[in-house]
Amino acid sequence: MSYSSDPSPEFAGQLFDLLDRCLQAIWDGNVEAYAALTSADVSFFEWYISPQRIDGIDFHLREISVHRAAVSGGGTSAGLHIQHEILQPRIQRYGDTAIISYTLFVRIRQDGRVRHLSHNESRVFHNFGSENIPDWKLVHCHKSPIATAASVAILRG
Repeated sequence: MSYSSDPSPEFAGQLFDLLDRCLQAIWDGNVEAYAALTSADVSFFEWYISPQRIDGIDFHLREISVHRAAVSGGGTSAGLHIQHEILQPRIQRYGDTAIISYTLFVRIRQDGRVRHLSHNESRVFHNFGSENIPDWKLVHCHKSPIATAASVAILRG
């Protein structure tokens, strides 16, 4: 088993690309793209959705299908632009498993307004392929709030 807290620039680039594609699939409501990048037995801790772990991809596919409407306030998603930035990333690799932890910063523009959201995330990816033909997929995600007035306001009770 190999460990690298400072992975090669090539691997880091590949992992950032995978993370970016996962997040963009969520923003775009692209269920097929998200499913292709995620293990069927994925697990999530999402503080703003449920106080308990959520297992399996099916729940998240349903969430993604309504995400754009929810972000737009339930109205039309026309003119909705969602961008993300990954702040302070750290990558750890253990053979066929990699962990990336970071602060997710989201910028939402619509109707001349801009909203900002952020929280901390750790995502675990596993290579189900080989070294020559990798098939990295998301297997676990843990999201933690950053205590702000906005994060407290969206807690579901």
